[in-house]
Amino acid sequence: MQKNRKRSRRNRRVKQQTGSIFAVVFCIVIVLLMAVNILTPDKEMSPDEDRRLAGRPEFYWDSLVSGDYMEKYEVYLKDQFAGRDLLRNLRLTLNRLGGSREENGVLLGKGGQLLETIAIPEQESLTANLEAIEKFIKSHKNMTVSMMLVPDAANILNEELPALYSVTDQKRMIAQVKRELEESVNWIDVESILSKHADEEIYYKTDKHWTSLGAYYVFEESADQLGIRKSSAGKFATYPITATFNGNLSSRSGYKQNVKEVIDIYAQTEGDTDVVVNYVDEQRKTASLYDSSKLKNSNQYEVFLGGDTSVIDIKTVSENSDRLLVIKDSFANSFIPFLTPYYREIVVVDPKYYGGTIKDIMDTYRITDTLFLYGGNTFFQDNNISGVLSSGQ
Repeated sequence: MQKNRKRSRRNRRVKQQTGSIFAVVFCIVIVLLMAVNILTPDKEMSPDEDRRLAGRPEFYWDSLVSGDYMEKYEVYLKDQFAGRDLLRNLRLTLNRLGGSREENGVLLGKGGQLLETIAIPEQESLTANLEAIEKFIKSHKNMTVSMMLVPDAANILNEELPALYSVTDQKRMIAQVKRELEESVNWIDVESILSKHADEEIYYKTDKHWTSLGAYYVFEESADQLGIRKSSAGKFATYPITATFNGNLSSRSGYKQNVKEVIDIYAQTEGDTDVVVNYVDEQRKTASLYDSSKLKNSNQYEVFLGGDTSVIDIKTVSENSDRLLVIKDSFANSFIPFLTPYYREIVVVDPKYYGGTIKDIMDTYRITDTLFLYGGNTFFQDNNISGVLSSGQ
């Protein structure tokens, strides 16, 4: 009995000592992690995820009392935590080993095709956008207003979806927009055009955007509707400008990061190709529609027009006197080069970055035609179009 008591006391002492050691080690680890986090400079961007990381929030008593400061600080800690990239990659690896085919809104499809999941519309924003577009059209009755909604790859390449996966029916959503606007807008059926070429490389495997080939097919079949009656057949030659492209779906999901793709450009082979590209807010001008410096960055798709910005004014030497306004998202960047031979001037506005009003644009440039060109997911989640179009029409 006495031996049992001694053994029990000894076991308790060992447990207490072990617990104390673990507590000390835990505290040391916490202190070291805090020190590393304090000493490590914050990152602005995550190349792996292709997104901007949260910065340290500014402290205000009001935000502390409301709880807003702590919420922002929690997001900041998640984004700036030391070793975050290592832990993220470990989690992705474990998920894949467990059979997961979806990560951060990206599906790993058949044949290595990455597909962005189809977004459910923000109904309030969608209604406001459609009403603003209709109001804009009514305010400019003498102007041709065209609209292109580019379906996302998961819509057109639905046979590439992972087994047993289904996505929201974007075709139905696009059909709803068509019904709302068809009587007032020059509707271009991008979905039908791309569906005929679904077995070709019309979308990148690692990126959400259509390829230059996909954009070219749509241009070829929509030229007449856009009022471009001069055939473009044989007027463009294809050139690869990089073979090391790994797109935003790969960086977001961690899938297929070793895949390298080609980005092609379609260069005009006839006529004068001179352009002056003016990045209005940046007060910067170039003589090219392509920014080769972007090929050194993680997002090489930005080679088209240098990426997204608020307002771009493209002046050409076209004999046509028409001036086109393009209200768009990033899908338009690889489409606009096909249009430059046929317009004297193209003004490009991205509502996500533009802080002015549509009246400012209409007053500054002598616009004769307007084109809305958006990828499906962006359009159905966008809350900027109505603000730009509604203010000061």
